[in-house]
Amino acid sequence: MSKYNLIRGEAFVSGECVSVIEDSGFTNVEQVITRLLSSFSDNISRPSKVQIKISNLDKKQTQLYQRILQ
Repeated sequence: MSKYNLIRGEAFVSGECVSVIEDSGFTNVEQVITRLLSSFSDNISRPSKVQIKISNLDKKQTQLYQRILQ
């Protein structure tokens, strides 16, 4: 991942998309995940399993991740 690539991140809870970001400037996956999780509202029950889809739009690559929201 390069800071010049356009990245789209989507976060899903129980199959429902709860957060989307699309930006450049990320140098690693954890930066994208941190930004997605920090944008969650307080009405999401915790702990929750979060599925994360990160796409590099310039390279047309997609990767899936999973985190537990505490």
